[in-house]
Amino acid sequence: LWLIVIGGSIFNQFQSFLNDPQSIVTTIANAMIGSSVFFVNMTLTQSIGKCALDISQLQKFVIALLMRLWRSESTITQRQMDRAKIPETYQWGYEIPQILFILMIVVLYCPIVPIMEVFGLIYFAGRYITYKHQFLHVNAQTFEGGGNATWLSIFVFIISIIYMAEAVFIAYMGLKQSPASAAFGFVPLVVTFVFHLDLRYKTITYLQNL
Repeated sequence: LWLIVIGGSIFNQFQSFLNDPQSIVTTIANAMIGSSVFFVNMTLTQSIGKCALDISQLQKFVIALLMRLWRSESTITQRQMDRAKIPETYQWGYEIPQILFILMIVVLYCPIVPIMEVFGLIYFAGRYITYKHQFLHVNAQTFEGGGNATWLSIFVFIISIIYMAEAVFIAYMGLKQSPASAAFGFVPLVVTFVFHLDLRYKTITYLQNL
């Protein structure tokens, strides 16, 4: 995300940063605002296109149709027919990073572009409907991880997103010359830190000992 937002700005204005290092923060803030349209379009595309494709299974239907036209039914073995009846498993390593990326976009942009919350709501509502249908009628869970992936991997990333969003809010309010709002931003930062420590010692420590 940060590479997309500030990559071009840093390379194009590298000399000015050397002459005036204090302008780095202002440039990053302006770059985030300028990139908001791109991320809004990305979120909408994921909300409409990805959800529709997952529910309809259109791409898999087209592939199966082409394979049926290319191969006659007499050439299909019993093993291949039995394999086609096995339910698909959810590809956690492929799907979860995409969801976390959209979550990071929505959370980081909430303090700067509040309208992003609406597009985030549309995306996650669509994802909820999609996954509810997929897990009930399409996918089969072949194993249970015991919460290891959720708490030891994903939770660390999510809590890092929250820290970054709060830091962005404090910095942005400081650039807007609103010291009261910037100071108020430390309240949720402290609350998040306390919650993180409490959850870490009460939940994650026990999971590591399972």
